[in-house]
Amino acid sequence: MLKYLLASALLLCGIGPLTAQESMSLGRENRIDSVLASVNGEPVTLLDVMLESGHDEGRLAAMFTGERLYSETEKLRRKIVDEIVVRKLIFNEYKTNPFEIKKQHIEDVVDSIAQTMGDGTRAGLERKLKSYGATMREIRDKALEKIAVDVLMMDHCDRRVFITPRQVYEHYRSNARLWTRPAVISLQLLLVRKDTGKDTAAIVKDLSAMLKDADGSTFSRITKENTEGPNASQGGSIGSIERDKLRPEFREVLKTAKRGDIFGPVETPEGFYFIRVAELHPAVKQPFKEVSEQIRQKLRRQETETIRARYREQLLKEAIVRYYF
Repeated sequence: MLKYLLASALLLCGIGPLTAQESMSLGRENRIDSVLASVNGEPVTLLDVMLESGHDEGRLAAMFTGERLYSETEKLRRKIVDEIVVRKLIFNEYKTNPFEIKKQHIEDVVDSIAQTMGDGTRAGLERKLKSYGATMREIRDKALEKIAVDVLMMDHCDRRVFITPRQVYEHYRSNARLWTRPAVISLQLLLVRKDTGKDTAAIVKDLSAMLKDADGSTFSRITKENTEGPNASQGGSIGSIERDKLRPEFREVLKTAKRGDIFGPVETPEGFYFIRVAELHPAVKQPFKEVSEQIRQKLRRQETETIRARYREQLLKEAIVRYYF
C-alpha cells in the first residue's frame, strides 16, 4: 500500500523514481527532476537540493576533481536532503496554521538564491530556472517555506534556550586550556643538509664556531650565506609557531630556551639545524571578561542544536520518509 501511495504521488508530479544506476550516483546526477526522497508522499527533487547547494558545490569544484569531487558532492547533497526532509515536516505546521510573511522577506530570500544559482541577478536566475524547467513562482514558494520553517524552528527550539552567567563562568573555569592563548616562539633556522656530497661534518664544525655567541644580525648574515633550508633571504626566519606544534627534535632542545639563544647542531633525518630563538611569548590565560560573550554564544549554539536535534527526531518518528539513493 505504501509503495502504491508513493508511486502515485510521484506520477502525479510527472516524475519517476531514480533507477538503480542513478541511485548509486547522487554526486553525478544531473536530472533536475530526479526524486531523491519523499516525505509522507511529497517528493524532494534534485532541484530542491541544488537551490541550496549551488554555492557550496561551486566551492567543491574549486577544491576537488574526479572521483573525490563526486564523493564530496554526494555527501553535501545527502546532508541537504536530510535538512529538506525535516523542513517539509515543519512546514506542514505552517500550512495548518499559517501566519503572515511579508512579501519583501520572500524577495530577499529570492535575491540570495539568485546569488548562488544565477549570476547574481534576477534575470540570470530566471534563465537558469528556465533551463531546469522551473519557474520563479516555485522559487518564491520555496522562499516562503524557508522563512516559515525558520520562524517555527526558532519558536519551538531557539526561544527555549537561556544560558545563565553561572553556566558561562563554570565553563570558563572548567576549560581553562580552551581560553588560554598558547605559548608561541619565533625561530630562525640554518640547515646543513646530509648527502649533498659535501663534507657535512666539517661544515657543521665551522658553523658551530662561527655561531658561538652570535647576535641576531650575525646569525642572519651567516644563515643567508650558508643555509640549505627555507627563507634564506630572511635569515632563515620561519615566523611564529605554537610551541606545542614544534617537531619533536626542536621541542626537546628548546624546552628551556630564552630569547636570543642559539642551539645546534640539532640532527634530524634531513640534516643538521642551527636554531636561533628570535622571540618567545608564554601562554596567556584570557581574562573571563574578554571571552565571556564568546563562551555564552558557544554554549547557546550547543544547547540550541541539542534541542533542535530532539525536535527533528520527534518529527521523523511520526513521518513516513523514503530515500531513493
